[in-house]
Amino acid sequence: MRLKKLLIVPIIVAFASCGSGNDDPSDIGASIETFEMLEAVFDGPYSKYAIKDKLDEAFAIYNMEANQGNYLKAGNSLVDYRKDGNGSFREMDIINHMIEANTGEGGVSFDEQLNKSVRAMKKELAEK
Repeated sequence: MRLKKLLIVPIIVAFASCGSGNDDPSDIGASIETFEMLEAVFDGPYSKYAIKDKLDEAFAIYNMEANQGNYLKAGNSLVDYRKDGNGSFREMDIINHMIEANTGEGGVSFDEQLNKSVRAMKKELAEK
């Protein structure tokens, strides 16, 4: 199962770099496909709808445009951090931590808070 998940991330990147060149965020078919891929690689029983809702909430907090490219970039980063944490936390745990931190109004970017949240979660795990 882990091998399947390891193979899916490069496939997501390949799909994101291919296509018609139409980056219209209203392209519903591409958006659905994006969340189906994220659902397949995210650890846990999260539906594509739950993933989209949480990413949209985090994007709004951190002033990030909700488009296919950003969904894929965020998804890949979250998967990488989960793997780096050796399965100690899930992608949705990181997103929830970012939402709870709610530092976007203070000028913190999505990527900055992503790094801060992962560091904080690793520290919490080390203290247990």
